[in-house]
Amino acid sequence: MPLLEISNVAYNMGLYDLFSRDGIVREIELPRPLQDLTSGFIGTLGCWAAGLVMAASAVMYSVAGGLTTRLLGLLILLAAGMICGIARTAPAQWKLRFTAVFVSLAIAVVLAEIVLRCVTSFPINTTPPMVPHPQLGYVLDPKLDDVDDNGFRNAEAVTEAAIVAIGDTHTQGFNAAATEAWPQLLSSAIGQTVYNMGVGGYGPLQYDLLVTEAIKKKPQRIVIGLYVGNDLGDVARGIQERDSEREIDNSFRHAIKFHTATGSALTHLVKRSRYGRPAGFEIPHARHPTYVSYERIRSISGDMDLTDPPIVAAYDKTAQVLAHAKQSCDAAGVRLTVLLIPTRESVYFQNAHSGQSSWPNELQQMVQRETELRTRLQVILQQQQVEHIDLLPSLAAALDDETPVYAPHDEGHPLAAGYRVYAAAVTP
Repeated sequence: MPLLEISNVAYNMGLYDLFSRDGIVREIELPRPLQDLTSGFIGTLGCWAAGLVMAASAVMYSVAGGLTTRLLGLLILLAAGMICGIARTAPAQWKLRFTAVFVSLAIAVVLAEIVLRCVTSFPINTTPPMVPHPQLGYVLDPKLDDVDDNGFRNAEAVTEAAIVAIGDTHTQGFNAAATEAWPQLLSSAIGQTVYNMGVGGYGPLQYDLLVTEAIKKKPQRIVIGLYVGNDLGDVARGIQERDSEREIDNSFRHAIKFHTATGSALTHLVKRSRYGRPAGFEIPHARHPTYVSYERIRSISGDMDLTDPPIVAAYDKTAQVLAHAKQSCDAAGVRLTVLLIPTRESVYFQNAHSGQSSWPNELQQMVQRETELRTRLQVILQQQQVEHIDLLPSLAAALDDETPVYAPHDEGHPLAAGYRVYAAAVTP
């Protein structure tokens, strides 16, 4: 069929914007009815999809949350309802414009996620899921990339190791990558296998069980990281079966905050902002000031109160656990070391540039309680002839280094530079 006849047919069908009368393609443009149909369908579909996704996210985000979280979820839900209303009543062009905005935002978030993961350390502060354990209460989920089949943070499970590290989040390496946890740093320094048996929330009751398991790996040395801040409180609370959803209240919210780079970055920005952080006190320092909430002060101070009967009983139990660990290690010919890990607050108090005289009474009382507890633990360890290392002087000196040891917001765990101080103290 000649081109002119094709153009005539197209013209008669209404496609006059595509072909001119002389058969030459001037401009590719659909007829107006077809344009309205296409833009209306795409716009309606996009608005409905955006509204439903927002509504589902709002419900999942606000479940088991506090008042602020639920109010935020309600606002998102109202916005989702408005978008669904637009999908039903707005003109086709407006629907298409809203859809374009949503698609652009989605692309921007994906690009931000890729860029943050490539050029920053986000996501950080990840709290890995936990699975139940019959004796220990729980271990880390072995499905995670940096967790072995036994539920500990190692590249792989081993049957033998030169050194076994036992502890809580400070040994697990919270606030740092797996390779930046002090057991892994120690392994790199000495060129031998160091097996990490640290899990967040563990205390002396778990340490007692883990020493027996550690000896089975025929180590030359076992290092127990004893966190002075809350290990007695962990004994008082006992071994409990925990999982990540109970720990964080909401797994959907947790996944956004800690397992996406954009969510993790926004969480940190909010924490560091004046309006997003809880009530507390900023500890001054010439190089690296930090912030501690009053809620944390009350919690940690209570776990070190040696006038509280449950804490006194926990202290006595801890002394028994350390004595039993010493006996077990001596019988197996294994060297035992207890690493006394101080709170961040005591580290700053020990440093000469932290303005201790301006600290509130609650914070000074917390440090006094920790000082008393640390002194009594050192006396017990000396009486039991247990080798021990106090990290307080080394960490206090490291505060003046250019690289920060702790985060500037309310976080009691060290950064990678702090874990390097841990590893250096343990290195033979």
